[in-house]
Amino acid sequence: MRRLLLPLRRCRLVAPARSSSDPSAAMQPTLRPVPPSTSSPPHLRSPAAAGCVRFGRRRFSSSAAAATGGRGAGFPARESAELLGIPGVGPRNLRKLVDGGFRDLARLKQLYTDKPVGGSPEKMVQFLQSSVGIIHKSHAESITSFVKDNVVWELNEESEVPVVQSTKDKRITFCVEGNISVGKSTFLQKIANETVELRDLVEIVPEPVSKWQDVGPDHFNILGAFYAEPQRYAYTFQNYVFVTRLMQEKESCGGIKPLRLVERSIFSDRMVFVRAVHEANWLNGMELSIYDSWFDPVLSSLPGLIPDGFIYLRATPDTCHKRMMLRSRSEEGSVTLQYLQDLHEKHESWLLPSQHWDHRLLSASQLPYSMDHSLHPDIKDRVFYLEGSHVHSSIQKVPALVLDCEPNIDFSQDVEAKRKYALQVAKFFEFVKKLKEASPAQNIGARAKNPQIVLPHSGSLLLHNGSHLSESGLKPLTL
Repeated sequence: MRRLLLPLRRCRLVAPARSSSDPSAAMQPTLRPVPPSTSSPPHLRSPAAAGCVRFGRRRFSSSAAAATGGRGAGFPARESAELLGIPGVGPRNLRKLVDGGFRDLARLKQLYTDKPVGGSPEKMVQFLQSSVGIIHKSHAESITSFVKDNVVWELNEESEVPVVQSTKDKRITFCVEGNISVGKSTFLQKIANETVELRDLVEIVPEPVSKWQDVGPDHFNILGAFYAEPQRYAYTFQNYVFVTRLMQEKESCGGIKPLRLVERSIFSDRMVFVRAVHEANWLNGMELSIYDSWFDPVLSSLPGLIPDGFIYLRATPDTCHKRMMLRSRSEEGSVTLQYLQDLHEKHESWLLPSQHWDHRLLSASQLPYSMDHSLHPDIKDRVFYLEGSHVHSSIQKVPALVLDCEPNIDFSQDVEAKRKYALQVAKFFEFVKKLKEASPAQNIGARAKNPQIVLPHSGSLLLHNGSHLSESGLKPLTL
């Protein structure tokens, strides 16, 4: 029997009306052609009606569709949606690329290799900003870097020559440090994840608190156990914290976003929290020696744990205590103001070793490697270098950005304040990226060589000529 095949995209499966003369016909569905729509392509439902369209396993939301035009033939095809996987491409930049005729990665690679760009990253960035309309230079640079790496990889695949440097090698990692309840989660969510300046550039690695609250098949809460009995569980907790940071590094090291923001680090674990429990006699000398004995070997085997920079969120212990009371995390009920004061002092002695106790911030107008000209005026007095015998050798001369988190700002309402913080982080990212490119000898491998742990006792701020900052170099922190 001959079958009649109708295109499924043009047909609807419907049930016919019941017929008394032919009962079996009532059980047989029929295919009826669907009239073509004049408002949208025949192969896609209207975004307004459908809410979203699936491309394979990827969901493309109607809001993203609206950002790319969302009108009839302007609605992005499968190859346009893949552009969202490129660092620096969000819904807005996707729309600009599609409107500019760059509907897929192949067209961007062709742009990079053909005239007028001709394989020049600088010309590519300029073209993306001036001709395509990419507003932020950091976004254009990230797109260019991704496209360039793809072009180079294809060329090396053909010639069987190894790629010189991958996107992963050029990735920047910042560790976000600060006291308990200083506002790290708010900073990462509201500033890094919800601002145009950062959201398309950043991968966020939050502190693995959930893992500390749910350990093993019996769901032990090691965080709660530590706060309840610190003398008993201090070493166990600090040991497990280190293990979870190693797990996080392995899980997040393969990302393609150009900037990775990690909540805290193994260095604040050692220089702040391990010190605090040791001085409180919750961690004895033998346990500290065991901790230190495997700290350096593990660090040497995982150089990705060493950041390219630190962001220190700074607030008084009183402010942190009030915020801790407001968030009411069950495990923190026994945390005292005195404990927060101890942690604050250890953060200050580690990150601001020459700090005077008058709420003034170390700053310098001259920086190492003759890079002071590239430091934006908005952060020039907030960036310094870790240096001194109290600093682990792997992070000597690593730059740090200090941000004032004392004011209680509602980032859900105060958009301007949120943008101001985001711009400072973006400028710091650009500075560190240039610093890393200009100082290949100061790469992670060199910093990780012969590391050693020493307890802090003194330190200062390094200037470009090898001297140290005098007290006259201190400036107040203003935001």
